[in-house]
Amino acid sequence: MKFVVRTFVFVLVCSLAAFGQELTREQKLQKIGELNSQIKVLEQDVILPAAKDLKQAQKEGFSVFRILPREKYDHKFTIQGGGSYYSFTTKSHDYQKIAQIGLEQNNFKVGFAGADYGFIADLGETPLDDITKETGEVNFLANYKPPTIEPEVRIEQRKAWNYEANGFSYKSNIPATVGHAYVLRAISFGDADVLVAFKVYRKDADGSLIIFWKLIENFEKPLLARAE
Repeated sequence: MKFVVRTFVFVLVCSLAAFGQELTREQKLQKIGELNSQIKVLEQDVILPAAKDLKQAQKEGFSVFRILPREKYDHKFTIQGGGSYYSFTTKSHDYQKIAQIGLEQNNFKVGFAGADYGFIADLGETPLDDITKETGEVNFLANYKPPTIEPEVRIEQRKAWNYEANGFSYKSNIPATVGHAYVLRAISFGDADVLVAFKVYRKDADGSLIIFWKLIENFEKPLLARAE
Protein backbone atom coordinates (compact mmCIF):
# COMPACT_ATOMS: atom_id res chain seq x y z
CA MET A 1 0.00 0.00 0.00
CA LYS A 2 2.72 2.46 1.01
CA PHE A 3 4.56 1.71 -2.23
CA VAL A 4 1.45 2.51 -4.28
CA VAL A 5 0.88 5.84 -2.53
CA ARG A 6 4.56 6.84 -2.76
CA THR A 7 4.73 5.90 -6.44
CA PHE A 8 1.61 7.93 -7.15
CA VAL A 9 3.01 10.97 -5.31
CA PHE A 10 6.37 10.60 -7.07
CA VAL A 11 4.73 10.57 -10.49
CA LEU A 12 2.61 13.60 -9.64
CA VAL A 13 5.59 15.55 -8.30
CA CYS A 14 7.64 14.72 -11.40
CA SER A 15 4.77 15.86 -13.60
CA LEU A 16 4.53 19.12 -11.69
CA ALA A 17 8.30 19.64 -11.91
CA ALA A 18 8.27 19.05 -15.65
CA PHE A 19 5.86 21.93 -16.14
CA GLY A 20 7.19 23.97 -13.23
CA GLN A 21 8.91 26.55 -15.38
CA GLU A 22 5.79 27.10 -17.48
CA LEU A 23 3.28 27.55 -14.64
CA THR A 24 2.56 30.76 -12.75
CA ARG A 25 2.52 30.74 -8.95
CA GLU A 26 -1.29 30.73 -8.92
CA GLN A 27 -1.36 27.80 -11.34
CA LYS A 28 1.09 25.88 -9.17
CA LEU A 29 -1.10 26.44 -6.09
CA GLN A 30 -4.11 25.24 -8.05
CA LYS A 31 -2.15 22.19 -9.19
CA ILE A 32 -1.13 21.39 -5.59
CA GLY A 33 -4.80 21.49 -4.58
CA GLU A 34 -5.70 19.14 -7.42
CA LEU A 35 -2.91 16.72 -6.51
CA ASN A 36 -3.92 16.71 -2.83
CA SER A 37 -7.48 15.88 -3.84
CA GLN A 38 -6.24 12.97 -5.95
CA ILE A 39 -4.05 11.72 -3.09
CA LYS A 40 -7.03 11.79 -0.69
CA VAL A 41 -9.11 9.74 -3.12
CA LEU A 42 -6.27 7.22 -3.46
CA GLU A 43 -5.91 7.01 0.33
CA GLN A 44 -9.59 6.18 0.71
CA ASP A 45 -9.23 3.42 -1.87
CA VAL A 46 -6.24 2.00 0.02
CA ILE A 47 -8.10 2.07 3.35
CA LEU A 48 -11.20 0.32 2.01
CA PRO A 49 -11.53 -3.45 2.61
CA ALA A 50 -11.02 -5.65 -0.45
CA ALA A 51 -14.08 -6.60 -2.49
CA LYS A 52 -13.88 -10.18 -1.17
CA ASP A 53 -14.02 -8.87 2.42
CA LEU A 54 -17.05 -6.71 1.69
CA LYS A 55 -18.78 -9.66 0.06
CA GLN A 56 -18.03 -12.02 2.95
CA ALA A 57 -19.13 -9.52 5.61
CA GLN A 58 -22.37 -8.91 3.73
CA LYS A 59 -22.93 -12.65 3.46
CA GLU A 60 -22.53 -13.04 7.24
CA GLY A 61 -24.64 -9.98 8.00
CA PHE A 62 -21.91 -7.78 9.50
CA SER A 63 -20.37 -4.39 8.82
CA VAL A 64 -16.67 -4.30 7.88
CA PHE A 65 -13.72 -1.91 7.88
CA ARG A 66 -9.95 -2.00 7.51
CA ILE A 67 -7.73 -0.49 10.19
CA LEU A 68 -4.07 0.30 9.51
CA PRO A 69 -1.15 0.13 12.00
CA ARG A 70 -0.36 3.63 13.27
CA GLU A 71 3.40 3.06 13.46
CA LYS A 72 3.48 2.37 9.72
CA TYR A 73 1.16 4.98 8.20
CA ASP A 74 0.80 7.88 10.63
CA HIS A 75 2.20 11.13 9.11
CA LYS A 76 2.34 9.44 5.68
CA PHE A 77 -1.32 9.96 4.82
CA THR A 78 -3.23 13.23 4.72
CA ILE A 79 -5.89 11.71 7.02
CA GLN A 80 -4.93 12.23 10.68
CA GLY A 81 -3.76 8.94 12.17
CA GLY A 82 -2.99 7.36 8.81
CA GLY A 83 -6.07 5.13 8.89
CA SER A 84 -5.18 3.70 12.31
CA TYR A 85 -8.40 4.94 13.96
CA TYR A 86 -12.04 4.14 13.30
CA SER A 87 -15.36 5.43 14.54
CA PHE A 88 -18.32 3.06 14.79
CA THR A 89 -20.48 6.17 15.12
CA THR A 90 -19.33 8.25 12.14
CA LYS A 91 -17.85 5.35 10.06
CA SER A 92 -14.75 7.54 9.59
CA HIS A 93 -11.01 6.80 9.96
CA ASP A 94 -10.30 10.45 10.80
CA TYR A 95 -9.05 10.85 14.36
CA GLN A 96 -11.07 14.07 14.72
CA LYS A 97 -14.38 12.36 13.90
CA ILE A 98 -15.07 10.54 17.20
CA ALA A 99 -12.26 7.98 17.10
CA GLN A 100 -13.39 4.93 19.11
CA ILE A 101 -10.80 2.27 18.32
CA GLY A 102 -7.15 2.44 17.31
CA LEU A 103 -4.46 0.01 16.20
CA GLU A 104 -0.82 0.45 17.22
CA GLN A 105 1.97 -2.09 17.67
CA ASN A 106 -0.60 -4.87 17.07
CA ASN A 107 -2.73 -3.67 19.98
CA PHE A 108 -6.28 -2.33 19.99
CA LYS A 109 -6.83 0.88 21.97
CA VAL A 110 -9.86 2.82 23.17
CA GLY A 111 -10.12 6.25 24.82
CA PHE A 112 -7.99 8.91 23.16
CA ALA A 113 -8.85 12.50 24.03
CA GLY A 114 -9.75 14.45 27.14
CA ALA A 115 -11.87 12.46 29.57
CA ASP A 116 -12.92 9.87 26.97
CA TYR A 117 -12.34 6.26 27.96
CA GLY A 118 -13.57 2.76 27.29
CA PHE A 119 -13.20 -0.98 27.77
CA ILE A 120 -12.24 -3.90 25.54
CA ALA A 121 -12.50 -7.60 26.40
CA ASP A 122 -11.09 -10.49 24.37
CA LEU A 123 -13.77 -13.17 23.83
CA GLY A 124 -11.42 -15.62 22.11
CA GLU A 125 -12.80 -17.54 19.15
CA THR A 126 -16.45 -16.97 20.09
CA PRO A 127 -18.54 -16.65 16.89
CA LEU A 128 -19.62 -13.07 16.34
CA ASP A 129 -23.20 -14.24 15.81
CA ASP A 130 -23.27 -15.70 19.33
CA ILE A 131 -22.31 -12.45 21.08
CA THR A 132 -25.31 -10.69 22.66
CA LYS A 133 -26.11 -8.56 25.70
CA GLU A 134 -26.47 -11.79 27.66
CA THR A 135 -22.86 -12.83 26.96
CA GLY A 136 -20.96 -12.62 30.28
CA GLU A 137 -18.38 -10.00 29.38
CA VAL A 138 -20.93 -8.02 27.37
CA ASN A 139 -23.60 -7.96 30.09
CA PHE A 140 -21.47 -5.86 32.43
CA LEU A 141 -20.66 -3.33 29.69
CA ALA A 142 -24.31 -3.17 28.61
CA ASN A 143 -25.34 -2.24 32.15
CA TYR A 144 -22.37 -0.05 33.02
CA LYS A 145 -23.29 3.54 33.98
CA PRO A 146 -20.42 5.95 33.39
CA PRO A 147 -20.01 8.77 35.91
CA THR A 148 -20.50 12.33 34.69
CA ILE A 149 -18.60 14.40 37.27
CA GLU A 150 -15.06 14.95 35.97
CA PRO A 151 -13.05 13.78 39.04
CA GLU A 152 -15.06 10.54 39.10
CA VAL A 153 -14.64 10.13 35.35
CA ARG A 154 -10.87 10.50 35.68
CA ILE A 155 -10.82 7.72 38.27
CA GLU A 156 -12.69 5.38 35.92
CA GLN A 157 -10.44 6.45 33.06
CA ARG A 158 -7.35 5.36 35.00
CA LYS A 159 -8.98 2.10 36.12
CA ALA A 160 -9.84 1.23 32.51
CA TRP A 161 -6.24 0.14 31.91
CA ASN A 162 -7.05 -3.01 33.89
CA TYR A 163 -10.67 -3.11 35.02
CA GLU A 164 -12.02 -6.12 36.91
CA ALA A 165 -15.77 -6.66 37.19
CA ASN A 166 -18.01 -9.70 37.71
CA GLY A 167 -15.01 -12.00 37.35
CA PHE A 168 -14.08 -10.57 33.93
CA SER A 169 -11.11 -8.48 32.87
CA TYR A 170 -11.35 -5.40 30.65
CA LYS A 171 -8.56 -3.32 29.17
CA SER A 172 -8.15 -0.06 27.29
CA ASN A 173 -5.20 -1.56 25.40
CA ILE A 174 -5.27 -5.22 24.35
CA PRO A 175 -3.47 -7.48 21.82
CA ALA A 176 -5.13 -7.86 18.42
CA THR A 177 -5.39 -11.54 17.50
CA VAL A 178 -6.61 -12.84 14.15
CA GLY A 179 -9.70 -15.01 14.59
CA HIS A 180 -10.59 -13.56 17.99
CA ALA A 181 -13.78 -11.70 18.82
CA TYR A 182 -13.92 -8.67 21.12
CA VAL A 183 -16.48 -6.51 22.85
CA LEU A 184 -15.82 -2.78 23.11
CA ARG A 185 -17.55 0.09 24.80
CA ALA A 186 -16.28 3.54 23.86
CA ILE A 187 -17.43 6.53 25.93
CA SER A 188 -16.83 9.85 24.17
CA PHE A 189 -18.16 12.73 26.28
CA GLY A 190 -20.30 15.14 24.32
CA ASP A 191 -20.24 12.90 21.25
CA ALA A 192 -21.23 9.25 21.63
CA ASP A 193 -21.38 6.14 23.81
CA VAL A 194 -21.39 2.88 21.87
CA LEU A 195 -21.19 -0.84 22.58
CA VAL A 196 -20.06 -3.12 19.73
CA ALA A 197 -18.78 -6.64 19.15
CA PHE A 198 -16.14 -7.23 16.49
CA LYS A 199 -13.90 -9.93 15.10
CA VAL A 200 -10.47 -9.80 13.45
CA TYR A 201 -11.36 -11.54 10.20
CA ARG A 202 -7.87 -11.47 8.67
CA LYS A 203 -4.54 -9.62 8.56
CA ASP A 204 -2.90 -8.23 5.43
CA ALA A 205 0.84 -8.29 4.67
CA ASP A 206 1.25 -4.63 5.69
CA GLY A 207 -0.18 -5.32 9.15
CA SER A 208 -3.61 -3.85 8.48
CA LEU A 209 -6.58 -5.75 9.87
CA ILE A 210 -9.96 -6.52 8.35
CA ILE A 211 -12.61 -6.16 11.05
CA PHE A 212 -16.15 -7.57 10.95
CA TRP A 213 -18.43 -5.91 13.51
CA LYS A 214 -21.98 -5.42 14.73
CA LEU A 215 -23.66 -2.84 16.92
CA ILE A 216 -24.99 -4.03 20.25
CA GLU A 217 -26.28 -0.74 21.64
CA ASN A 218 -26.07 3.02 21.24
CA PHE A 219 -26.40 4.75 24.59
CA GLU A 220 -27.49 8.30 25.36
CA LYS A 221 -24.75 10.80 24.57
CA PRO A 222 -22.75 11.32 27.81
CA LEU A 223 -22.13 14.85 29.06
CA LEU A 224 -19.23 15.83 31.32
CA ALA A 225 -19.92 18.03 34.33
CA ARG A 226 -17.22 19.99 36.14
CA ALA A 227 -16.90 19.52 39.88
CA GLU A 228 -18.03 22.48 41.99
